[in-house]
Amino acid sequence: MSSSPPPVSSASVRNILTLLASQDAHLVAGAGGQERRVTWSCRMRARTPAFETMRGGEFALLSLLQLRRLNETLPHLLESLHKAGVSSVAVAASSPEALGSEACAIADQLHLPLIFLPLSASLEEIEREVITFVVGFRGEIERKATDISHQLMQLSIQGAGIQGVCEHLARGCGKWVVVQDAGQHIRLQAPPTGDASPPLPPTLSEEMLQQQGLTSVTAPILLRHEVVGHLSLIGNDSDFDHTERIILGQVAPILALEFARERERSEVENRYQVEALLDVLQGSYQQPEEMLARARLLGYDLTTPQVVVIFETSPTESEHAVGSPQAQWSKRVREELQRMWPTCWVLSEPRRVTALLPVSLADNSTDDEREGENIIFTRLERAQARLQQSRGSLPVYSGGIGRVAKKLPGIPQAFREAQQALEIGRRLFGDGKLHAFAHLGIYRLLFYLDGQRELNDFYQETLGPLLDADHRSNGTLIETLEGFFRCNGNLSETARTLHLHRNSVLYRLGRIEEILGRSLEDPELRLSLQIALKIHRLHKG
Repeated sequence: MSSSPPPVSSASVRNILTLLASQDAHLVAGAGGQERRVTWSCRMRARTPAFETMRGGEFALLSLLQLRRLNETLPHLLESLHKAGVSSVAVAASSPEALGSEACAIADQLHLPLIFLPLSASLEEIEREVITFVVGFRGEIERKATDISHQLMQLSIQGAGIQGVCEHLARGCGKWVVVQDAGQHIRLQAPPTGDASPPLPPTLSEEMLQQQGLTSVTAPILLRHEVVGHLSLIGNDSDFDHTERIILGQVAPILALEFARERERSEVENRYQVEALLDVLQGSYQQPEEMLARARLLGYDLTTPQVVVIFETSPTESEHAVGSPQAQWSKRVREELQRMWPTCWVLSEPRRVTALLPVSLADNSTDDEREGENIIFTRLERAQARLQQSRGSLPVYSGGIGRVAKKLPGIPQAFREAQQALEIGRRLFGDGKLHAFAHLGIYRLLFYLDGQRELNDFYQETLGPLLDADHRSNGTLIETLEGFFRCNGNLSETARTLHLHRNSVLYRLGRIEEILGRSLEDPELRLSLQIALKIHRLHKG
């Protein structure tokens, strides 16, 4: 947004001209600068330098006679005073024409108001009068700003909130009030009262405001030295008398209090939501009816079937800087889930996102449950694909999905299944994928038996001879056996997938039977080998 007006709240050259009308003062040139702010008044001295140190905004007073004594010309002096930042120059002369056309041309070019004063005017009295007026003008503005800020503080104490405070400010100032968050996104726009209020452009850029003859003043909203938002007043260029700067300085802290209250309320609500969701996932409640009512108060209906899903970044992912795109991954995952399931319940943590997703089941049959799980899995795959389109700015993460929990007491079991699916799937199939508990099959059993003596003995007794043979001859018997079972014992299909001749496959299968001393036609052997191959894959993972 633009911030055209200077930060000093003071009278304008136009105000001073009105004040000096009784002195027969009138504007000769530089009319484009009548809105310049006057901060003080000073007279030219009888010796050089003609003016003491300038701070900007001074109303300079001099006479042509003094100027000539200092061997100075008015055109040159105007250029020097303009560079020093004076607001305007008043010259006592015999007539306006005595100021000269060159000086008038320069004043017009610089938009520096050039004011004629009659020789009878007392420059000393005018200096005192202007200073008194400027100081009084500033004091009146400060009193007005203080009154408005007191009113707004009372509204804040009464609980009017950001909306009520800003609406009252807009009415009091006769200007648009705009509140933005720290990212410059508009949170609130409060219009001034009356039909004559100027409409705001679609975007509040400086260029767009200027095209509509509008300007704005903006102040940051600070909370413990952190910029949490921005407060702006927007109106017609001619309507700003710079009370606005003082008002903004006094109102911004009031809005900072409102932001602090919002943040505190949000933190309390988030903490309550987190505690409630954890109680649901862990089954930490006495009566299901009480937990259902508690969830309902937070806006969640847990009487419908639910699926638990967990997303977690890879353990190999390093910590990312706060505010970086990678550090925002959990927020993006949460937003994508809420877009697809508006009524889902999500818990976001720096490296993990846990969600309860509602499922619509036509009946309570097992087939309907499987269909619901498959629909959830497919939709989550689409969500992950959309997120991974921007993979360069996302860390590697995986997902685990539990089975459908038809009722509230079943959710803790679904939560454990989602954790198991994530852990087992990540170990077996790697990171960056979705793993559904329902799709893991016998791995759900083998994973938790892994490391036990009986399982290892079974693995070695069943597959050990083939492993030893492959190790001695750098062979591929295990690979051939996996392909054979993957193709349901179809020799031609096995040969095609392994890129071998059918006779080569027959030879390798014959070697397997020879080493094991049993026929692959034996259904008990086939079952044992398939289980052992699953354990083999578990060990490789």
